[in-house]
Amino acid sequence: MKKALVLILIFAICILSAFFLFFKPNEEKISENISEIINEKTNSLMSILKNQNTPKYEDKNEMKIGLYTDEGDKKKLVSDYYCDFSAENIMGLFYAIPSDEETIPGYDFKEVFDSYYTKYEDYEKYKIGYNIKFTMEDGSVIDETILDPDDAYFMFPEVQFYLYDDINLIPGRSYYHITQDIMNDERICSSVKLVGDKRTKNIISPIELTVFTFDGKDDFDEITKKYRGNSYYTIRIYESN
Repeated sequence: MKKALVLILIFAICILSAFFLFFKPNEEKISENISEIINEKTNSLMSILKNQNTPKYEDKNEMKIGLYTDEGDKKKLVSDYYCDFSAENIMGLFYAIPSDEETIPGYDFKEVFDSYYTKYEDYEKYKIGYNIKFTMEDGSVIDETILDPDDAYFMFPEVQFYLYDDINLIPGRSYYHITQDIMNDERICSSVKLVGDKRTKNIISPIELTVFTFDGKDDFDEITKKYRGNSYYTIRIYESN
């Protein structure tokens, strides 16, 4: 019904434009004005049609997620975190766990992670991503989504950003960050390490580090490309005095 009304409106505009074009003076000027009106109205109406045909985004992901530090026999949920911003200094190692509990007992991270991850229906379809945001001393704002090692590479030299898969460890290989050549759909970016780089000292704001879970491209805004789902958690990293 709505489509029919839109088509009728477009037809009416065309009839009116033809009338003014052939029966009024200053035909050339009027013709230009009418063409502009037709283009404007048509684009507006087509935009309405497009919005009507585009399914409304609805995130049914109920997975909780948090960023934790390893405290030996337990994992502790982080909110505000303080560290040295010096170059080559390990700023922090943060573990993503599908939980919002303040403290989680357990030594073995894989066991802890799986005990929460597998509680959710179709849990295997959910991946883990990150977003990092901060302001430099020149006023520029860095706001990047990190889904794989290639994305992480572009954070240099502001911050060294390393992704780790603590769930699918490769037998015979020492604990090492994920590289793009081994990145695939089975990889789970379960932790992230931040290391100071050449320009880290030039960051003048807290670093906002967000972890989120997603299952497809629809979880990212078509225009901004930013995550828009429900399953996320953000911490703030401050430079210690």
